[in-house]
Amino acid sequence: MKTSDLLTLLDQMDQKGAWLFTSQMLKLLLNESDRACLATINRASKSGILRQVHKGIYSNDRAKSKPPHAAETLSLYLKPGTLSYLSLESRLSELGIISQIPSRLTFMTTGRSQTFHTAYGTLEFVHTKRSPEKIMPDISMDQQRGIYVASPERALKDLRHVGRNLDLISQESADEIHH
Repeated sequence: MKTSDLLTLLDQMDQKGAWLFTSQMLKLLLNESDRACLATINRASKSGILRQVHKGIYSNDRAKSKPPHAAETLSLYLKPGTLSYLSLESRLSELGIISQIPSRLTFMTTGRSQTFHTAYGTLEFVHTKRSPEKIMPDISMDQQRGIYVASPERALKDLRHVGRNLDLISQESADEIHH
C-alpha cells in the first residue's frame, strides 16, 4: 500500500476513534496478502507513521482520537478475553491513599499474571482467582479511560491479598476506607 493511501486509511480510522491496532486488525484494514501487509507495517513503522507499542500492537500517534491515558487503553489489547481492572498501587496512588506514584500501572486480572514493557510504560497484571461475578460489585467503569477501576476497599484488599508492601499506606487512610 502506498504511504498516501495508508495515511488516508489511518485518518479515516482516527475519525472513527481508532488509533490503536493489532496486527490482525491492520491485516483486515489493509486488505493485502500476508507478505504485502507485513511490508506495509514494517515500512510504516520505520517511517514513524505507525509505532509498535508492543509485539503485534501498533499505534497511530498522530491520531486526534488518541486519549491522554494511552497506557490504560493499551491494557485492553494486552489481555483480551479477560476481566482486568486498575488496582493495587496504581489505584491507591490515584485515590491519594498512598503518596508515592508507582513506576508502572498495576491491574488485577482473571487471566495469568504478566508484566508488559511497552512504548507507553510498564503494565503489570496480577492474577486473581475471584470470578467475574464476585469482582463486578467492587469495580466500576471509568468512562473517561474506558477501563474498570477498583473501589478503594477492593484495591486495599487486593494489595493485602497479593502480599504487596503495605508500608506506604497510612493507618489513617486505611481507617477511612473501612468507615
